[in-house]
Amino acid sequence: MRNIAKTGLALCGGLALTAASALAQDSGPLIDLLVKKGVVSDQEAEELRAELTQEYAKTSAGKLSLGSSVQSFKLSGDVRIRHQMETKQTTGKTATDERTRERFRFRLNGDAVLAKGWTTGFAFETANAADSGNQTFTNSNDDYNIYLARAYVGYAYNDNLNLTLGKFKNPLYTTDLAWDGDINPQGLTETYTFRFDGKDKLEVRALQNIMQDNDEKNWGDAGNDAWLFAQQLVYTKFFGANSLILAPGLTTYSNANLGTAMTNETPFAGTSSKLTMLTFAGEYNFANIAGSGNGIKVYFDSSYNFDASSRVSQVYNVNTATHGKEAFAWLLGVGYNHGSGKAQGDYSVKVDYRRSALGALDPNTSDSDFGFGNLNQEGFKIGASYNIVDFASLNLSYFYTTAIKDNLFQKDGKTTPTVAKLDHSQILQADLVVKF
Repeated sequence: MRNIAKTGLALCGGLALTAASALAQDSGPLIDLLVKKGVVSDQEAEELRAELTQEYAKTSAGKLSLGSSVQSFKLSGDVRIRHQMETKQTTGKTATDERTRERFRFRLNGDAVLAKGWTTGFAFETANAADSGNQTFTNSNDDYNIYLARAYVGYAYNDNLNLTLGKFKNPLYTTDLAWDGDINPQGLTETYTFRFDGKDKLEVRALQNIMQDNDEKNWGDAGNDAWLFAQQLVYTKFFGANSLILAPGLTTYSNANLGTAMTNETPFAGTSSKLTMLTFAGEYNFANIAGSGNGIKVYFDSSYNFDASSRVSQVYNVNTATHGKEAFAWLLGVGYNHGSGKAQGDYSVKVDYRRSALGALDPNTSDSDFGFGNLNQEGFKIGASYNIVDFASLNLSYFYTTAIKDNLFQKDGKTTPTVAKLDHSQILQADLVVKF
């Protein structure tokens, strides 16, 4: 009996990536239970702990030395191979541009839980730019760049209050209408959670995002750093197995000095303070539809920029009094999932329609795949995913957009209106994703 118990504990220990001393501590409750049941004596229990520690220390995982403050460490990542076909026609051109390319992405994440409520972590990824992990196979077999995508320190004051500093995952509840999934904000974020009976909760989330560091010495007041501030309430309510999420928020800029922090923002340089976005997103999940483990999700997102008229009128030849304020963006979608998405044979499909007016969103952060990151676009996205094994999936995504307003030109006489240059576009992405 003792040998059986020891073998089971050893197998469990071999699956965990932790220090040898921590293994003995983690095994403590189970060994205590064996003592209580009379399976082993107190002396045998102590011998068992010592043997487990020694045996684990001989393994490859057991030879990894972690600091005494590390309670757990998780290493994860993924590799994505993509075939992409795209077409687009820009303002002023009669011909349609077509392109086919083969792309890939590699990501490696490390996340550690430390003592006394502290956490830290990092992420590396391939990148062709600082805000995207995608690389296109090109340049005669040259090697590719690796970027530091995340580096953060977190602190949980208690079960309710969490603080994070550095470069981290987006803390806001959002779709890709206003925030591209590739973006990792940098700065500070705070979350305070009010918990109710059951699993219901209300979260207060705040983000102070450093968008650009400017030169105060040479520029004076005009050199103040550009910050994006976002505040959001996220309410989660459960109705049995079903759930509802509602997330209103407000996003603002600290000043106008964003410059060219991202290429898409270039025409709005000097007008970035003209962004006061009221946002509202949410979803309703219907669980166990047509069988256990299946579900339907209806989701939405929206944004209204109170400063859109001023922002647009400074840059484009648009009479906002006649043609509208160009202030509203919205997305509405529905998705179906068979299974949790983590097991072989699980699959999901989703479709959404969205409309992004010229002044409604910040092109620094909105989805770069929808209309190639351009504003003044409306259209839909269709997505599907199938798990061929537990750790690998085949994914398909199709984007189609058309211009909301035609023949938009900048006031400086440029013939290319940058963030509003598309008449229409299509993107088809076929992915193989392997996770580890």
